Amino acid sequence: MPSFRESWSHATPYLAFCVFTFADTSTFGSLQALPSWLNTFGTPGPTGAKMLTTYQKAIANSVVFVGRLVGTTTFEPVAERLGYKPMLYGVALLQILAVIIQLTSRTWVVFTVGRVFAYATVGYIECLVPMYSAEIAPPALRGFCAGLLTPVITLSSVWGAGMCQAYAKEVRKIGWMVPIGVQMIPAVLILFLAPFTVESPRWLVAHGRSEEALKNLRRLRRRVDVDAGLCEAEIKALEQVIEHERSLSTARWRDLFTNPSYRRRAIISPMLFWFYQTTGNSFYNAYGPSFFKEIGLGSKSFTYATVVQLVGAVGSAIAIFLTDRVGRRPLIITGACGLILFDFLIAGLGGSAPRTTTNNNVVVASFILMIFSTKVSWATHCFLVASELGGLRMRKKVMMVGTTMDVFSNWLVSFTSPYIMNKPYGGIGGKIGYIFGGMAVLSLLFAIFVVPELRGRGLEEVDELFERPHWGWQYKHIKTTGMGAQIARIQAGDVGAANLGKGVDDDVKVGACWRGRADAQEDVQHVEKV
Repeated sequence: MPSFRESWSHATPYLAFCVFTFADTSTFGSLQALPSWLNTFGTPGPTGAKMLTTYQKAIANSVVFVGRLVGTTTFEPVAERLGYKPMLYGVALLQILAVIIQLTSRTWVVFTVGRVFAYATVGYIECLVPMYSAEIAPPALRGFCAGLLTPVITLSSVWGAGMCQAYAKEVRKIGWMVPIGVQMIPAVLILFLAPFTVESPRWLVAHGRSEEALKNLRRLRRRVDVDAGLCEAEIKALEQVIEHERSLSTARWRDLFTNPSYRRRAIISPMLFWFYQTTGNSFYNAYGPSFFKEIGLGSKSFTYATVVQLVGAVGSAIAIFLTDRVGRRPLIITGACGLILFDFLIAGLGGSAPRTTTNNNVVVASFILMIFSTKVSWATHCFLVASELGGLRMRKKVMMVGTTMDVFSNWLVSFTSPYIMNKPYGGIGGKIGYIFGGMAVLSLLFAIFVVPELRGRGLEEVDELFERPHWGWQYKHIKTTGMGAQIARIQAGDVGAANLGKGVDDDVKVGACWRGRADAQEDVQHVEKV
């Protein structure tokens, strides 16, 4: 295992610029508790104060996922045809349109339409950013680069929660218009910065633009690797592998269901996102500040909401710095254990009556640590691992399947939670935490037995790893010998890997080594002897 210093020696300023620009991409959970927003869009309640009805809460927090579903389900064909950079421009423009609709709305229905457009950008971003970052990063830094989306989004939530805290007592429209308006800033920054990034070399090679891919890869890699000819070797190896896969007519949608290797990955990917949303994260994002107000925390709810998101940002930052050192599985398993503890504390104390100051303090602390545990585990690694699972040609499809489950599970929690909690509907109040705690127990079992360890593996290497079914802890011990392993060695700066196979017929070398079969290796050895 390379040292921390060796891993980060693969970083270049331009790689960092491209990754951070794509990662520069929600505040409604806090917004719906603001008096200014409720005065504009709320419905008079029994006491005369304006509020959202249970029906309005359920619709406002769930119908927006239609937009997000559009983003996740259309990502693969759009990215495959246009590439990552044009998609980034489109996402920025769509976000600007969404903000304009929300700022000019006069009813909660029109405001919700604006949020539908905003959520479409979320659907695109959560696929686009990890995929792009995973493709341009060397294996030693892929965890950091592809996982960066989560802390950036969490910091934006801190920003949003802080804006809502600043306007917690404002009753005029400015109290909600400013927190909405600032959401245009990242979109404008993207429009200015995106022209200076490069298209993914992998995408370019797959579309017959190898010369441009080589030029871009040289800008992304270290000078020592460029001078050693590793960029040329990597592009050549990618060309061979892609050509071989095309000859097998793989990467079709039906292969997700008919090919055992792809089918296993198409099951793992959505389950990662299912546990991300059903272990408490989605509930807090939709109803956290409102829940704090309901247990009697008043205007302090917004302060606590800011603290929760800030601690979550710390958790996600810890995750992306450690995942390339300790691996994906240890962090996921540790976080899942924390989720079990804190979800059950929230359920036991948040649903108790009468409420005491001690109970409320423990509930708030449990929410803080629950979000921290989520960020360390599922929130960061669902995007990261899903971006790694698809191998050479199925990455976008496997990611799309996962993020579509993300939308469904998030919608399910957001829509049903008000009815499960609301006492007039026979609800259970804060004891809803028992449901999330139960899911956390299942997530721990899934993490232990199923989640594969892909730290340090090349993206093309994954296809060989999944040739046969394995328990989650076995993947890190599998030795790969195919073309994907060679590409990973080239990316790690192994000059010997770049020279591997010189003088060997490319068709034999690729066709034999790609899957690492023993009989295929014998064919290669025979050719090399000749």
